Amino acid sequence: MVDLLSASAGLDLTVEARVEPRFVDAMGHMNVAFYAQLFDRGVWTYFERHGLDAGYMQREQRGAFALEETTRYLAEMREGEPLTVHTGLVEVRERTLRLVQVMTAVDQGVRAAERELVAAHIDLKMRRTAPFAPELAASLRSKLCQVLPDGTPSEAAAQAFALAWIAAWNRRDAEAVLAHYTEDCVFVSPKAERITGRARVEGKAALRAYWQRALEQSGTLEFTLDLAAYSARSATLTVLYTARSAGREPVRATEIMRFRGPLVGEGEALYGATAPAPEAR
Repeated sequence: MVDLLSASAGLDLTVEARVEPRFVDAMGHMNVAFYAQLFDRGVWTYFERHGLDAGYMQREQRGAFALEETTRYLAEMREGEPLTVHTGLVEVRERTLRLVQVMTAVDQGVRAAERELVAAHIDLKMRRTAPFAPELAASLRSKLCQVLPDGTPSEAAAQAFALAWIAAWNRRDAEAVLAHYTEDCVFVSPKAERITGRARVEGKAALRAYWQRALEQSGTLEFTLDLAAYSARSATLTVLYTARSAGREPVRATEIMRFRGPLVGEGEALYGATAPAPEAR
């Protein structure tokens, strides 16, 4: 399973600067326009390092356009204060990239701002989006962050986590799953109520005891992943899967996992129809 405890955030240091006098507005602190400018500088520095440099853009007639961005302002920056911007890649699709950035007020030792950006890969002749070449896409995917700046999983890590979670249960390896839960975790399940008498299981020790009893009663076990949906904003992973065990009809199931930092703090299992999963379209 993805080890989020040991994974580095994977953000590059892309800007080191100070708040210049011209950055300061009538409020006596750095104006939002210069937050944007510094973040933008960080993106282009990141691109230069990772294959989307000026030579590539001129040679291939490719570029990048911003499609969407969200900025959170967390602390004011005053004239002369040193700052850094770190930039990382969290998603690579056929034609787009999603990046996260953190601006740190160095002397204060706090985050001054955070930004998330979606950028499109552009054919500069047609002025339309264009797919990344396979080798470039593979290179960019190798740079994906596993952990976001707040310590929670990135989209890439959450998807890998879901696959590993399924594989661990198919090995009947409850300890591999438990390793990614907090000591004070809470888990809710109708199956827990049938086995232990309570739907709400509190603490890792109690969860271990419940899962061990459930495995003893299940015989063979096979999970098939149908969908993993992750919200970085709420740090919530929803796994939709089909569960099969000896002598029983397949059951559609959903498990919701809410992360606290790199570990799951809350989980809930829901079970639905005893029907095969619909075929993917």
